Amino acid sequence: MRPVLRWMIQARRWLAAMVSVVVCTLAPMRAVAEPPAQKLPSAFLAFPHIESTGSFDTRIELVNLTKDSQQLNCFFVTQGLGTYCQEIGFLVYLTPYQPLSWLASSGLNDLTSGSAVPPFSGTGDLLCAVVAPFPDVEAYNTVQGRATVFAQSGATVSYGAVGFQRLAYGDYDGVIGLGSTYDYCPAELHFQVLTDRPLLTSDLILVPCSQNLLTQSVASTGVKFLITNEFEQTFSSSTTVACYGRWTFSELSELYTRAKLGSDTAHLSVRGVGGGLLGLVIDRVSATGIAGNEPSFEGGRTAVVRLPYESE
Repeated sequence: MRPVLRWMIQARRWLAAMVSVVVCTLAPMRAVAEPPAQKLPSAFLAFPHIESTGSFDTRIELVNLTKDSQQLNCFFVTQGLGTYCQEIGFLVYLTPYQPLSWLASSGLNDLTSGSAVPPFSGTGDLLCAVVAPFPDVEAYNTVQGRATVFAQSGATVSYGAVGFQRLAYGDYDGVIGLGSTYDYCPAELHFQVLTDRPLLTSDLILVPCSQNLLTQSVASTGVKFLITNEFEQTFSSSTTVACYGRWTFSELSELYTRAKLGSDTAHLSVRGVGGGLLGLVIDRVSATGIAGNEPSFEGGRTAVVRLPYESE
């Protein structure tokens, strides 16, 4: 066999072996489900807590981070009877690099851009999806959001919207496939919280990742809690959530109080049974003061959000 031919055969075998090693090395990494990375331009925003009542109002903020105009398909969602979800849909238009804000109680009517946001009353969550002008991934990942819930007393809760990036090429059709065409829904939420004390209660707010606003019905999702005090003692409880859930820690379990846990702070882990969750904790830090407490995410789960949408 000629030396050159022998060298070519050996080189080809070496290359095949290296490719096999690389594939075997990378395959497990691809199988890991990661939670959505935050602080990035996103294609789908979820605001877990919007409140517009006699005592509280919410300022909602959106910003377009690109040089192109953007259209967002948005919905306020509130809990109705049983697992019935009431939704109010609207469109928001953003000019290049435009920040936009409005009060939930007042809505917005911008004749220049065509944005028409109805007033919102009650408590619930807000979902906004980018309707990209063309199907490239870069055309979707363009926006960020923030909400500030406040009262005349000065009590304020401010938090960033959970952002999901678009991962796959394609036209917008109102179906948000978390874990396929978009980032995964987080598998677990982790909070460092203040436990309930007399007159000072913390609130937990949860909404399911999977929602079908076409039928306005969401199957109840089981929720498992683990709370660990400063002495590394862990306690558990469970509940269910449909469209939107809000509880004080004392309502979830008397175990989550300062008297039972024996500590002012604790680590709270939240995991959905049969579906992923998004959430927020509102810590009461004084008789009149409250603060928003955003979770850290662990792992990823698939979910589907179906939003009413008619293409032009």
